[in-house]
Amino acid sequence: MKPLRIAALFGALSLLFMGCPYESKFTLGDASNAIADQSLVAKKWDCKGEEDYVYKVELEGTMYKITKKDTKNGGEPTYYKGFITPLGDALFLNVYEVDKDGNPTAEEIQYYYYKVEKMDGDASRVKLRAVTDNITEEFESATEFRDFVKKNMGISFFYNKDDEKVMYKD
Repeated sequence: MKPLRIAALFGALSLLFMGCPYESKFTLGDASNAIADQSLVAKKWDCKGEEDYVYKVELEGTMYKITKKDTKNGGEPTYYKGFITPLGDALFLNVYEVDKDGNPTAEEIQYYYYKVEKMDGDASRVKLRAVTDNITEEFESATEFRDFVKKNMGISFFYNKDDEKVMYKD
C-alpha cells in the first residue's frame, strides 16, 4: 500500500510542476511599434513531436492572429492575438487568448511570452521557447519587467524546456 501512495504523490507533483509559460499584465514592448514579419504567416504550422495541434498564423498590421486546432479530438479551436517585440538581438512573442471574434477572454489581458528563433533563413522552421513560470519577482511596470527579461534572457533556465516547440511551416 505504501508504494502506491508514493507513486500517487510523485504523480501529483509531476502535474504540479509541469511547465507553463509565464503570464503577466505587462508587455515587453508597445504593440504599435512591433515587428510585422510576413515570413511567420502560414495557413498551417506543424509542431515537431506534437501531432495533436496545428496552428494558423495571420497578420493584421503588426498583430498576429493565431488559431490553434486540435487535430486529434476536434472541438473548438483556441484563438490568440500577439505581436513581436525585439529585445537586444532576440525576438519575443507577446500573446494573449481571445475568443473567435478577437475579443480578450479575460477582463484583464494576461500575456504569455515566447522567444522566437528562426532556424532557417526563410522562417520555414521556427523554435518557440516559453519564458518560465518560475519567476517569483513582482513588477510594478512594463519597463521593470522588460529590464528583468533583458537581464535574464540569455540564461537557459529562463525558459521552460517542457514548453519548447519547433514549428514547421507547411
